[in-house]
Amino acid sequence: MNAYPHYPGRRILSLNGNWQFRFTEGVPLEKADDPGFRADSLMTVPGAFDAMPEWFGKRGTGLYRTVFTLDSPCRRALLKLDGIGLRGRFRLDGREIGFTSLPYSAVEFEAGPLAAGRHELTAAVDNCFDSKAMKLFLPYYDFYGFGGFYRGAELHLLDGDYALDRVQVRTADCRNGEVELRFLFSGDVPEHLDCRIAFDTSRAPVERQLAIVHNRAGLRLAVPAFETWSPERPALHTVTVSAGTERIVERFGIREISTDGNRLLLNGKPLFLKGVNRHEFHPEFGPAVPPQLMLEDLQNLRRMNCNFVRGSHYPQDCRFLDLCDEAGLLVWEESLGWGNTAEQMADPEFIRLQELQTRLMVRGSVNHPAVILWGFLNEFDSASPQGYALCTRLAEAIREEDGSRPITFACNHVDADICAGLADVIAFNTYPGWIDAENDGDPLERIKPACDEIIRRFRSLHPNKPLMVGEMGTCGIYGAHDSAAAQWSEEFQAEYLETVIRAIFARPELCGFTVWQYHDTRSYLRSGANIRCKPLACNFAGLYDGFRHPKLAAGVVGRLFAGK
Repeated sequence: MNAYPHYPGRRILSLNGNWQFRFTEGVPLEKADDPGFRADSLMTVPGAFDAMPEWFGKRGTGLYRTVFTLDSPCRRALLKLDGIGLRGRFRLDGREIGFTSLPYSAVEFEAGPLAAGRHELTAAVDNCFDSKAMKLFLPYYDFYGFGGFYRGAELHLLDGDYALDRVQVRTADCRNGEVELRFLFSGDVPEHLDCRIAFDTSRAPVERQLAIVHNRAGLRLAVPAFETWSPERPALHTVTVSAGTERIVERFGIREISTDGNRLLLNGKPLFLKGVNRHEFHPEFGPAVPPQLMLEDLQNLRRMNCNFVRGSHYPQDCRFLDLCDEAGLLVWEESLGWGNTAEQMADPEFIRLQELQTRLMVRGSVNHPAVILWGFLNEFDSASPQGYALCTRLAEAIREEDGSRPITFACNHVDADICAGLADVIAFNTYPGWIDAENDGDPLERIKPACDEIIRRFRSLHPNKPLMVGEMGTCGIYGAHDSAAAQWSEEFQAEYLETVIRAIFARPELCGFTVWQYHDTRSYLRSGANIRCKPLACNFAGLYDGFRHPKLAAGVVGRLFAGK
């Protein structure tokens, strides 16, 4: 399953497979990193080492090694990683070529020229929690911080002085199929460069000379015989660009997402989002989700009549986004953050890393028509000046990278929020009758009054912005049944969600509802936050269990979504 973009003609070495491995428990990578380490096991790439029986639930550093042989030299090599966690340092032939502390983010590192013959790549990847070293993933986050290669790895072997890294495609005019092409180069690029551009519907390539400034260039062209992309008909196009020795194929869709007062519009038509929050997780694989499971998830979402998925709470696997493009499933993609405090958001390094990972996310996913919302910082302290400052900075960064999509964030400081005005679409998270349950009374009776009050407040403060529910749900343990619908039973979860959905669907001023959550997930283990609310270190709010067995609530959601 080769995700876009494609690079025909470029030598690409897949690094996926079995690597030599050694695990050092309780030791961070700074102390464990040793390119000459003695391996005592094997580990797969992709794969999470702490999802494996031998190292399950352990924290420390995994040392990896793989060997490859080149038949001929290359002038410039690029190591591309689609996502690791939590931190990683990489060496090629003993020489350090890169370090990342951006969990889930796709990154790449310059590896220099390589001679023909044998080469050795080593990696030190740790999953340790250290507030000074790991800023973006903290112990209290309500999902497990795994260690390893979450996604694939490749080595790109370049023979020219420069590389055409990406061609970003944005819809300029949905009515006549005009698109804006932004060319992103690296290396020693000439000021002017001849290129050939061919869309999948072109009779012949278009020849243009690019004026390159700071390794970037732009053009506006019309796609011949174009089709617009929509959930009902997810028509996709490709563009092939040849520039010197470089050739790239990008896939895109022609569509427009916009807002009009309190309405969300797709291709000029009102849109109501019906979906779920989805983590990249499976009890056996952790975050290293295989393609077949991604497709199974999409089929399950369709069975529940969803048209929308929120990728909670980090940049998504590009293979999953490709599937969403093909299936017509709309996506909210957000950078990594969860309940971050004012103190954390005042930390200059936290701020820097937040902006960096958010920009990388947008650059990497901009060609996916399924992605209609950019987000960040789930449930951050949006009532604080520090939160306002960082929210402003991230929103500005996103608009610099891509101004074609609305921006949102999931707000749970609903009584004191000061940041919602910075978003294009307001989204709120609330769990009435569950997280804030009182000691007496029926918890389901709290749902409608709580939702009505939140909607009233946001509508009075921001009457001309679309408003949606980012998260609502409750826990139900798969296979736990009770004739009185006791809390944590499947029956209680089904009743709760039926009450929630009916209350939300009765409010015409809302533009969407997202269930928390699609499937059960692993959460913090034995420490990090209140362990009493995470039995078996799991969040049991899934409509399915971790192995994708449906609970009663999945049928409720499917039935009610079908009628909306």
